[in-house]
Amino acid sequence: MTISNLQNGHSNPNINEPAFLAIQKNKPTFHIWRIENFQLISIPKDSYGTFFKGDTYLIYHCTEIQKTLYQHIHIWIGSESSIDEQGVAAYKMVELDEFLGSAPVQHRECQSYESERFLSYFKQKGGLKYQNGGVQSGFHHYEKNFEPRLFQVKGKRNIRLNELASIEWTSMNRNDSFLIDLSATVFVWNGKLANKMEKLQALNKARMLRDERNGECNIVIVEDGEEKDLSKDELKLFESKFPLKEKLSKLRNDVSNQDDLKFEKDSYSYLKLYKCSDALDDGDGMVKIKIIEQKTGPLYKEDLNSDDSYIVDNGKHGIWVWIGKKSSQKERQEAMRNALGFLQAKGYNEKQQNAIKVTRVIDESEPFEFKALFNRWPELNETKGLGRTFSNNLIAKTLQTKFDASILHSNHQIAAESQMVDDGKGHKQIWFVSNFDIHQLEPSKYSEFHTGDCYIIHYKYKLENTEKHILYYWIGKKSTLDEQGTVALKVIELDNEICSGQAMQVRIVEGKEPIHFMSMFDGRIIIYKGGRASGFKNMNNSDDVQLAENYMLQIKSYGSSNIKAIQVDCNASNLNSNDVFIICHNLSVFYIWCGKSSTGDEREAAKSIVLSAKKEPEIIIESQERAEFWNILGGKTEYHKVKRPINTNQATFTRLFEISNSSGRINVNEIYQFTQNDLNTNDVMLLDAWDKIFLWIGLNSNKTEKEESEKIAIEYLKSDPSQRPNDLPIYKIKQGFEPPIFTGYFGPWDFSYWTSKVYNSIKKIFPMFKFML
Repeated sequence: MTISNLQNGHSNPNINEPAFLAIQKNKPTFHIWRIENFQLISIPKDSYGTFFKGDTYLIYHCTEIQKTLYQHIHIWIGSESSIDEQGVAAYKMVELDEFLGSAPVQHRECQSYESERFLSYFKQKGGLKYQNGGVQSGFHHYEKNFEPRLFQVKGKRNIRLNELASIEWTSMNRNDSFLIDLSATVFVWNGKLANKMEKLQALNKARMLRDERNGECNIVIVEDGEEKDLSKDELKLFESKFPLKEKLSKLRNDVSNQDDLKFEKDSYSYLKLYKCSDALDDGDGMVKIKIIEQKTGPLYKEDLNSDDSYIVDNGKHGIWVWIGKKSSQKERQEAMRNALGFLQAKGYNEKQQNAIKVTRVIDESEPFEFKALFNRWPELNETKGLGRTFSNNLIAKTLQTKFDASILHSNHQIAAESQMVDDGKGHKQIWFVSNFDIHQLEPSKYSEFHTGDCYIIHYKYKLENTEKHILYYWIGKKSTLDEQGTVALKVIELDNEICSGQAMQVRIVEGKEPIHFMSMFDGRIIIYKGGRASGFKNMNNSDDVQLAENYMLQIKSYGSSNIKAIQVDCNASNLNSNDVFIICHNLSVFYIWCGKSSTGDEREAAKSIVLSAKKEPEIIIESQERAEFWNILGGKTEYHKVKRPINTNQATFTRLFEISNSSGRINVNEIYQFTQNDLNTNDVMLLDAWDKIFLWIGLNSNKTEKEESEKIAIEYLKSDPSQRPNDLPIYKIKQGFEPPIFTGYFGPWDFSYWTSKVYNSIKKIFPMFKFML
């Protein structure tokens, strides 16, 4: 197979792209640029997740996990973007890669066919939002007149919000939820067969539209078949766009297959390795890359030679271009182009090419998804954590650089893009929500939060002698709907009253605190259980903010500047050999229990928390506990003891998948950086711990999945490209009965988590509080 490409003739000068100056190298960050008039233009962070169909974007995502940096560069191509915009984005991807030392993994994303990794970046935004139009660039010109608008809310886990071209019944179907945006009123129309996640996300998207308009917008929920139950005025407005007399003849009853691929059926186990030979130039200005098939799976790390480049073909599930560390700069630059040429040479049409994920990886910087394709992948470097490896290039550097606030005075662009407005040492004031109002929190409690409450933090700092304001509002996972509505309204009031309407407002959900938020508390916060009896839901309850005589905190470190102490039930089953715990007895005696695989950062954080309470803790090392210690925890029992592999000869991974056989064949969707929140009660979830498989049976999973879950696990193993043994232990676990050997992979575990997440209850409350949702 030979692939031909025109030489671009570009040399490799020093990178002078001004857009890249906002990047703090070797630090976690997230940047999105759009191609406008052949230039990179930074997108405001509050617009992240919204993509115009007529545009092309460049995305850089860098995160730190277990003190290791993971860098990824993506180009996103809209379905109506111009070829020249796509070319500029591809060229800028190469420049950004060189600017970052050629360490990042490169991805090509096409509208509607994005990778699970890319979609995971926008999970907290409620998924992606596709809008019609785009900037004036290249050969296309789009106008951004978009009112009124119709959006399709589609997806099960990673939601896509797609703006439709026409507002009529023929654009809708009964399998999805839709938003009808009429400016002052937003209708949420739910098809009879729409899944619960789509309905919840449709509500959330409607709330976001209302918030963008400062609350000056009514939200009306309409269920398929219940349109006549609307009020007279609401029905008149609804029928101005969707006459009910046309519904029966025009509404589509079946799900659209436009996103389904029609090419040949192949299993997930399809795997081939190709070697890319040296480039050949016949003097005609064409570079010809010769692709030679090497073997089919199983693959081993030894099949790759650092002197060469390879293509790993996983069929419609994606292709990977692996660049050896001794390959030429030209090979690195042309990798993505060669991959697209490979797809063309295989005879895929344009739609199929867009659907196939294309990823470039560098020798010794391979992500775990790539390593998992191989039956054997020996690690030369020390492994720390569950499958996290430290390599020798820039991607593995530990974050040690202290934030330099002086940069902000000389470069406002860096201040806007770095996510750190200062070092977090400014003045702060905190309120909590109670009985539909806010009350000041005692300064001594400033780093303490309750999962059942909502808080507002007013942060004041100076930049170039100008006073600046930020209003964070922190939403506990177990706070009530009306508390969440109250805190959103009070933030607006405080902004007008004390910040002259100039504050930056930041909505934070528990567990997703940004770096600057953590810096205000010296990188350490405590999240207790309970909360204040506030709102209609808890009117008859009593406040639950006083700590019990005996309580336990689990210390979780996400880096030295991001450490959280989270209260868990005070019993031995919640211990975990990989973490540190603070145990308080009778509000006077403190123990610090150190798991054998815990980190120094976690141990030091635990000591600091106890010492701040003016108590001297007793340090207990795992396996050296006395009987009185176990008595405090209600007796000794089993807990999570699986140790993280150290100096192993085989890379191991812990991965979570959503498994479905509803289409007649196995569908596997991976979930990145998972927590308990990602377990879907409507499905069977598969936790792959490499040498064992856990099947978690959701309460609402279908009968076939429940009865044949073990077969699903076996089929998963059979279709695994790494070709591991098919006789691995399989643990089948029902929702609500999870043992510690399973829950230990998810961090803090809340057994009452699902009881409050019912869509129908939200719908019942919503009409009463639609102005607050």
